[in-house]
Amino acid sequence: MARWRLCLLILAALFGPAAPRETLRAQIWAQPPAPTLYHQLMLICEVTGEIGPQEYLWEKQGSPGPLQKRPNGILLFRPFNKTHLGTYTCTATGPQGTVVATYSLWINDMVGSVFVFPQESQSAYVQVKAKLEQPLNNFTVCLRSFTDLTRPCSLFSYATKNQSKEILLFKPGPGQYKFYVGGEFLLFTVPKSLGESEHVCASWESSTGIVRFWFNGKPWPRKGLQRGYTVGVPASILLGQEQDSFGGSFDAQQSFVGEISSVYMWDMGISTSGVEAAMYNRPNETPIFGWRNFPYKIVGEVYLKP
Repeated sequence: MARWRLCLLILAALFGPAAPRETLRAQIWAQPPAPTLYHQLMLICEVTGEIGPQEYLWEKQGSPGPLQKRPNGILLFRPFNKTHLGTYTCTATGPQGTVVATYSLWINDMVGSVFVFPQESQSAYVQVKAKLEQPLNNFTVCLRSFTDLTRPCSLFSYATKNQSKEILLFKPGPGQYKFYVGGEFLLFTVPKSLGESEHVCASWESSTGIVRFWFNGKPWPRKGLQRGYTVGVPASILLGQEQDSFGGSFDAQQSFVGEISSVYMWDMGISTSGVEAAMYNRPNETPIFGWRNFPYKIVGEVYLKP
């Protein structure tokens, strides 16, 4: 009886229904996720399935012929410019068949525009729609603001579920900036500006804890904060409100009133020359997100104006 059972099992394995093969699927994604004009960009055609494809054909809608036909799925733009905008198709072919993916490559160049926060509010803000995949051991944040507020206000708030002040650029009053990392802060005193916008940048590195701060392109003395810390993900990134919890718990008395523009964030430190370039929206290094292609959503009474 045992031998018959064994024979039946062997026959079932040999002639029974085969396990279903994994369906081939393709998707295209960009690296970096928020492309910046005049910097390198890659479109990556990624295929999942039992056996990977052997040939990738890239085409662009409106172009007379194929752009590229290679055994790898990377389409490289070096550098990326406005002539590259459009809809791209990747056709991947392999032993299991053919699969197609499309990608719309467009940018939201904000140069010449500002976010206007017209009045004190507990519900108005701009959400930065970038998704950070990895924790940060280095970063730089830059922005330009224009306000006549004399009370405290929040400019840039990066919160995680574990720490609402993971990164916070906060203005206690005229001539002062607080820069938070992981809930701890440094205070920087700057000249008071009358009737002029202010451009600030702050960078931090985990290995030393060194913080650099620039005001209108001029570097301030370096200080130390949170050595060995790691900035977490996922993050809720907002302009104009301070988050006392992940994505919420706003205080109208800390809301921003005025104009914000030229917002950039990098996952690295940048130099003074890099800060000066960012002041004029010509960044030297590719940012995580920036004003040349800014991913945002307006919530409440905030306006995008020239």
